[in-house]
Amino acid sequence: MSGRDRAGTGIYASRLIHQLSENSELAIKAFNGPQGSWAQRLLWYHWQFPRALRQDRFDVLHSPAFVLPLRCPCPGVVTVHDLTSRIYPEHYDRRWLAYVNLIMPHTLAQASAVICVSEHSRKDLLKFYNVSSGKVHVVYHGVDHNRFLPGITLDQQWARTLGLREGYVVHVGTFSHRKNIPTLLRAISHLRSKGKWGTRQLVLAGSHSEGMKGVQEVYDTIRELDLGSSVVLTGYVPDEHVPGLYAHASALVMPSLYEGFGFPVLESMAVGTPVIASNSSSLPEVAGDAAILVPPQDVEAWAKAIEDVIESRIISSELQRKGLARARQFSWERTAEQTLAVYRSVAQG
Repeated sequence: MSGRDRAGTGIYASRLIHQLSENSELAIKAFNGPQGSWAQRLLWYHWQFPRALRQDRFDVLHSPAFVLPLRCPCPGVVTVHDLTSRIYPEHYDRRWLAYVNLIMPHTLAQASAVICVSEHSRKDLLKFYNVSSGKVHVVYHGVDHNRFLPGITLDQQWARTLGLREGYVVHVGTFSHRKNIPTLLRAISHLRSKGKWGTRQLVLAGSHSEGMKGVQEVYDTIRELDLGSSVVLTGYVPDEHVPGLYAHASALVMPSLYEGFGFPVLESMAVGTPVIASNSSSLPEVAGDAAILVPPQDVEAWAKAIEDVIESRIISSELQRKGLARARQFSWERTAEQTLAVYRSVAQG
C-alpha cells in the first residue's frame, strides 16, 4: 500500500492501514514516496518502487491516490476519490492538470480494480473514462468513532490562541475554488446586514492546497465584505484539535461545488454538530436526511439555513439526533472488510 498526504487521502490511507493491520491473515507494508522535486518523486514511483515490489513478490498493490506505477509487477488496486480535475479543470494549476490527464487513463487501464468512495464518484468515473464498470467498486469511507464522539472537549488554551468565541460556525477544508468559500462569506455578510450574526465567528479551518486555485479569492472576498473581525483563519489544524473544533461549533457548513465524499460532514455528525451542506455531488449521498441541504451558490438560502440552525434549538437538536444516527452507519471496520474483498478478488483473478 502506498500513500502520503495528511488531507482526505492521507486520512483514508492511514485509517485503512490501521484497520487492515489488525487482520492476522494479511502482511501489509506501507510505502511513502520521498520528499523532493517532481523529477525525484516520479523516478522513485515509476522506477525504484516497482523494483521493490518485484523483489518482495507482493500479491497486491493498493494506491490510495489514483496513481499506479507505469509497470506494476503485481495486480493493482487504485482508489479514485473524485473527478474534480475533469469537472472543474479551470480550478487547477496547468502543470498539475497535465500530469493528472496524462497518468489517469494509464492507471485505469492497468488497474485490476478501482475503488470509488461514493456512488456519485463511480458514475463520474464511468462518464469521463473508458473503464469497465465491472472492475469499479464503491467502498465508503468510515469515521473513527473513538476520536469523533459526543462530548469531546476543545483544548481551551489552543482555542484562545486563535481567539475563538462561543457560538462559532466552522468550515473545514482547503481554500480551493471547488470549496465555494466566497458564497459562504457572502451568506455571513447577508446575515450581518440583517442583524442576525452578532459577534459570532466563521472559522475557516484549512489552508492552500498545492496545485489548486482559489485561495486568493477567499482573501479578497473577506476584504471586500469587511469581514475581518468575523472570520478566523486557523491555517493547518493539528489532528488532536479537529474533533473538539467540530464539537464546539454551532454548525458545520460545507458549500462545496463538488466533493467525492466529504469527511467533515460525517465527522461533524459523529460528534453531534448540526450540518449544513450543498445539495450537489456526493454530499446528499453521505448526509442522507441528517443535514440541511442547500443549492451551493444560493447565498440567501445559505444565510437562511445558517440562521435557522443558530437561532432554533429545535432544528439544531433534530439535526444533532439524525446526524449521530447517520454517522453510526459508517465505520472503518466496514471500509476495511469491503476493501479486503476487493484485494481477494484481484489476487485470485
